[in-house]
Amino acid sequence: MANVLFVCLQNAGRSQMSRALFEHAAGGRHRARSAGTTPAERVHPEVVEAMDELGIDVSGRIPQ
Repeated sequence: MANVLFVCLQNAGRSQMSRALFEHAAGGRHRARSAGTTPAERVHPEVVEAMDELGIDVSGRIPQ
């Protein structure tokens, strides 16, 4: 099993999307985490909406 880390500044956009897409594609075969150097208070609403259109729920994630 591979462990992958996606990192960006706020952990509220790109890294959250990357993690969610990776986990979706990996189907439980690999693990992923995401983090930011200056975490935001919440995941950007646009990210939640875009991922929802793909059937992936990131609404409960909290930037770290």
